[in-house]
Formats: sequence, structure tokens, C-alpha cells
Amino acid sequence: MISIQSGFTLGDALFFVPFVLLGVAILVFGGVVVYFEHKKEMALIESGQYADANTDSRAWILGGGLLVLALGLGSVVSAFLSGGAVGDGVSAVFVGLAALAYYFYKRRVVAATTA
Repeated sequence: MISIQSGFTLGDALFFVPFVLLGVAILVFGGVVVYFEHKKEMALIESGQYADANTDSRAWILGGGLLVLALGLGSVVSAFLSGGAVGDGVSAVFVGLAALAYYFYKRRVVAATTA
């Protein structure tokens, strides 16, 4: 009869500890960010300035542009480091740059109309 051998030892379990700790750290960081954002919104509501802070519709453009730019640059850099072909990373870089250009153009237009 052949005995069932488990190849999962203490050394294998310790290999996964840094990954689990990284996951927990990311979750804790996200929780801290949400907590402080909530505190900021509550302070704005109490002081009566919440309506002024919530009227900027350009924030999603800035965030989206930065995200797409970072993803594209990461794809391009990883393609260069691995010696492979650059895939959609260049397209993502240009989409991110276009979103950032639009954000700064709209900021200038809004500043010119309010001044």
C-alpha cells in the first residue's frame, strides 16, 4: 500500500506569510483611507462646505487618466524588460495622457471663467 504523502511543510507555509501580510496591509491601508475620507466629509458637512467640495466634476478624469497612464507605462516597461513586443501599453499611455491633457485644459477653462 502506498501512503499518502503531504508535500506541504512548515517551510512552504512560511513562504506564503509575506503575501498574506501584504494582502492584510493593503486592506488596512484601504480601511484607513476610507476612515479619513469619512472624517473629512463629516467635517465639511458640519462646517457647511460640503456642497462646495462636491461640485468638481473633473476629479474622475484626473484619477482615470493617472490610472490608465500608470497601467500603460507599467506594460511598456515590463515589455522592454522582458524583451517582448510592446502590446497595448503604448495605447494606454496615450489614452492616459489625453485624459490628463483634458483635465488640465478644463481646469484652465474653469479658472478663466470664474476669474
